[in-house]
Amino acid sequence: MKKLVGFLAGIILLAFCGVAIYVAGAIFDAGRGQQITPYFFQPNNLSERRPGTPKTAAEIGESEFLELLVRRYVAEYFYAAPDPENIARRTGGQSTLALMSTADVFNEWRQGEAVTIQNLAADKAMRIAHVIDKIYKPNNSQYWVVNYALVTWVAPNNFDVPPVVSRGTLYMKIEYAPTLRQGVGVDIDTLHDYLERGGDPAAVFQFTVTEIQGL
Repeated sequence: MKKLVGFLAGIILLAFCGVAIYVAGAIFDAGRGQQITPYFFQPNNLSERRPGTPKTAAEIGESEFLELLVRRYVAEYFYAAPDPENIARRTGGQSTLALMSTADVFNEWRQGEAVTIQNLAADKAMRIAHVIDKIYKPNNSQYWVVNYALVTWVAPNNFDVPPVVSRGTLYMKIEYAPTLRQGVGVDIDTLHDYLERGGDPAAVFQFTVTEIQGL
């Protein structure tokens, strides 16, 4: 009787081993057949912030392209980083703002808003700027109307202090043509070298701010 029970127990154990080997093999095969599907984390719900296929200048349109350049200019004009070296680089003669402005406009910025940015950097504050409406040029006017907002974090690493939000309007006189700037994008090799050195793509276009009012 004991031999029969042992024999039956052995068969049951053998069956369990077979099932275990089968399950382990199925899991192993499933592991080999796994596929990884990549996803991008979208920064927010705005479709314009999601990664996508780059558009050509013709697809964007001349007016929209101008607005993108204005938005980049305003961001560069006002933003502040808690790093004194950042504003030191931006006040140089080959900075993005210098390339996108006339000498008079750039010097006005260096003597005005750049000083404010330098003080913010010394206090370890951070400020971002963005255009809040569509830019437009009124009839019989030479100036583009640009409404903007500034958000400033005055206390670093302190979430109990809310950012300071302010709004303003710039009246900008702009010379613009949807072509590359002479001296930067004359040929593809020159353009490639400029971008490889860390040059701002916004500065390669025929976009120059010749006057700013409303500060």
